[in-house]
Order: sequence, then C-alpha cells, then structure tokens
Amino acid sequence: MEKNAKIIWTEPAKNDLKYIFDFISGFSYKIADKTIEKIIEKTEILLVKGFKQVGQKDEINPNYRRLIEGNYKIVYKIKSDKIIIHGVFDTREHPDKLENRDEII
Repeated sequence: MEKNAKIIWTEPAKNDLKYIFDFISGFSYKIADKTIEKIIEKTEILLVKGFKQVGQKDEINPNYRRLIEGNYKIVYKIKSDKIIIHGVFDTREHPDKLENRDEII
C-alpha cells in the first residue's frame, strides 16, 4: 500500500452505489450487498504502490480512468496522493446517462 494514498468517494459516486444497492436489493439483499462490496474492493487495488493508473483511460472523457468490476464501470481521477472516485455506472445502460454527469464530462 502507498503510505499517503487515499481513496475519496464523491457524493455522486456514493449516490451511484446507493442506487445500485437499492435496485439490486429489490431482487436480493444478499446479492446487492456482495455487489457493492466487490465494487469497493476493486478500488482498493489503486492503493497498491504503482497501481494508481491500473485502470484504462475512459473512452468518454480521457481525463478520467476507469476500472471494471462485473457489469460496473468505476470512473476515477488521480490528484497527487488522492484517488477520487467520480462515479459507478452499469455498463449495460445507455452511455447517454454518462453524458449528463457534469463532473465527468
């Protein structure tokens, strides 16, 4: 782990997690909980020394990077010792949803 690296979840990203959880929990609370856990765990790879840029540049806005966990795209940006998570999106949804996000576009 990098000594000073820190992951920061923006409010829109936290809201994305809540939306995902709420939607999936309508079918299965257990699966919803596991899905959110996997998404959060995926971001922790960014704290490993040298792994901040492990994600690919985002195809919608190359100023951001992305990780994929299952059907979810995790969009983040690196600012010195901070890894800022800007959003989590279901890759099965239409990309126009992303174009309405001011903090990413």
